[in-house]
Amino acid sequence: MLRQLCIENVALIDKLELTLRDGLNILSGETGAGKSIIIDSLNFVLGERADKSLIRYGTDFAVVQAVFDEYLNPQISEYLDSVGVEAEDILILRRKMTVEGKNECRINGRVATLSILKGLTELLVDIHGQHEHQSLLKSSNHIKLLDNIGESEIHSAKDGVAAEFSKYSAFKRELSQYGDGAERERRLDILNYQIEEIERVNVEDGEEESLLAQRKRIRNTEKILSALQTAKSALDGYDGGGVSRDLKNASVTLNTIASFDDGIPSLCDRLSSARLEVDDISETLSDMLEKLDFDSRSADKVEERLDEVRNVLRKYGGDYESMQSFYERAKGEAEMLANAGDRVALLENEIKCSAGKLLENAEKLTALRRKVGDKFEKSMISELGDLGMGGSTFKVDIKSAVDVDGISADGADSVEFLISPNVGEPLKPLAKIISGGEMSRFMLALKNISAHVDGIGTMVFDEIDTGISGNISAIVSEKLCNISRRRQVIAVTHMPSLAAMADSHYLISKSTVNGKTLTRVDLLEDDTEEVARLIGGNDYSKFAVPHAQEMKAWAERYKIGLK
Repeated sequence: MLRQLCIENVALIDKLELTLRDGLNILSGETGAGKSIIIDSLNFVLGERADKSLIRYGTDFAVVQAVFDEYLNPQISEYLDSVGVEAEDILILRRKMTVEGKNECRINGRVATLSILKGLTELLVDIHGQHEHQSLLKSSNHIKLLDNIGESEIHSAKDGVAAEFSKYSAFKRELSQYGDGAERERRLDILNYQIEEIERVNVEDGEEESLLAQRKRIRNTEKILSALQTAKSALDGYDGGGVSRDLKNASVTLNTIASFDDGIPSLCDRLSSARLEVDDISETLSDMLEKLDFDSRSADKVEERLDEVRNVLRKYGGDYESMQSFYERAKGEAEMLANAGDRVALLENEIKCSAGKLLENAEKLTALRRKVGDKFEKSMISELGDLGMGGSTFKVDIKSAVDVDGISADGADSVEFLISPNVGEPLKPLAKIISGGEMSRFMLALKNISAHVDGIGTMVFDEIDTGISGNISAIVSEKLCNISRRRQVIAVTHMPSLAAMADSHYLISKSTVNGKTLTRVDLLEDDTEEVARLIGGNDYSKFAVPHAQEMKAWAERYKIGLK
């Protein structure tokens, strides 16, 4: 339920906090006081389109925050989970707009897109008066509403359809993997060719890198040979003595003075070690020169193998791991297709049996829906009669698919509510119904029946009294009171009988402060005077106050009778 609405810098509102209660919340006030601003603010935070004209003159931004509690149901929990928002005990929605036109939406402090915000709020609040939030006007919701009215009986039948549809779909998906006989043969030929090519080339892990290293070495053989020869000559010298001989001579010379200096013997040892290292390096260079053999045929073989390896890797994934993964999948698919005949025959039989069960279950579900639809039609016509629309016709239009291909997890049916508000007029979809009093009464009748099943916790009626007067206004008040026993209702009204029925009555007024016009909201402890104003205003106050008291007493008796 909507517990708090905080508004800042919206039209005539500087800062306003509206705390709402359970039951029937009535908002009333003089024309122009700002009732529509509060509804506009609520629409804004619920995700409706808005432009910069919403922002209070002289400020840089407008922000509205809505706080909900006791809001969780399976549908909302599933939606929050699908958009990655953790469900908490309190739900806080916040939307901000700047004069630059930037929008910021947050759900429990987390930034969200406008579409995500709106998808959530459509499950939280239903506003009559704004088509975008009238869930009942959307034909896609009619089947859900009808099924909810049917409750456990329909839900059980739906579960049966959904379970069989799941099996049927699984069989169909598996069969589609095989294709027809000719298609399977073509696919098997392709797979066998790919498997044979991978096996024939037989690429080893790391082989491409090894071949690239070999090619690099072959391409630089001459440079390698020259470097090895130059290095060996530098070590050995041109007369065969070289560095090794010079190191030996240095050691012999130092030994002649070893008895005169304690540090000389260690230097001689180091020279000896250096000589041994130089000799070893020289021998290694000799071995490398002997093994260095440039062969043009070897170079060609390396190039050919590298092209072959690269071609296979490129065709089957780009690297060794991807190629191996492709190979394993291809082997598995080829084995499946090679043995497809028996499996296809079995699947075709399973599909035939499942299709029969699915059709049977769908027909049972359709029959239940038609039965519930008939009762719903009668209830709606009765409600409309109470509301002064006795000449109305209401129909639950159910169209059913004629074959199994038209069945989904929800069954074979499409459902749309049709209405003819006047005798002699054709039935039309709800979305095309005329506006005004007839629209208000129709929606009220529908909500009076569906309020306990549509799952939406807060209902907002923006001037539901449009085009309504006389005895019908009292009936409308009773109907709204009925709904408010099951759902939180927020109603903006000029109708005294509805105001008298309030559980909580908020007076909206405006005043001038420091040269600025501001809107404020006050919770009335005693709303008799406001009800009297709605009845007849100041000129009628002598009679209006007793009338208001009488009307409030009538409302109280009605509410007591509902307990």
